[in-house]
Amino acid sequence: MIDLRFGYLFPWPFRLVAALGVFGAVAIIVPYPLWSLALLLVSVFVLVSSEGTEINLANNTFREYTSYLFIKSGKFSRVPPIEKIFITKGKESQQVHTAHTNHSATFESSVFNGYLKFSSGEKIHLLRYKKKDLVIQKLVPLSDGLKVDIVDHS
Repeated sequence: MIDLRFGYLFPWPFRLVAALGVFGAVAIIVPYPLWSLALLLVSVFVLVSSEGTEINLANNTFREYTSYLFIKSGKFSRVPPIEKIFITKGKESQQVHTAHTNHSATFESSVFNGYLKFSSGEKIHLLRYKKKDLVIQKLVPLSDGLKVDIVDHS
């Protein structure tokens, strides 16, 4: 089984607050054990929630899943005939506003996306990283298992 995790469900500011929530939960465990447990569970939920794609080469099935507290949900489907696995290059931008002003800053970076394309024309976005070598490294087991070459469109 090949598990290609796409990324976290929550953006980094939420994960930062959740990490601080874990420390806060530990700090208040003695005076408020129930509140501490609730804060810890919510924080861990935010930190570990993710999404991705699982491909089972033995059964020739795949599923796009969402994982909450390490429990994956999603329906398995048969893998249709595969046309190619390919990599594209894109730009990712984030606009950040300062508090109580109209000033903002835009941060841009290049990212490399890995896709699986079926012969029907349907594409599945498998993963995204800032380094192309890392995308290729993650896609090689899938390429070997499906006996399909990786095409670089970047």
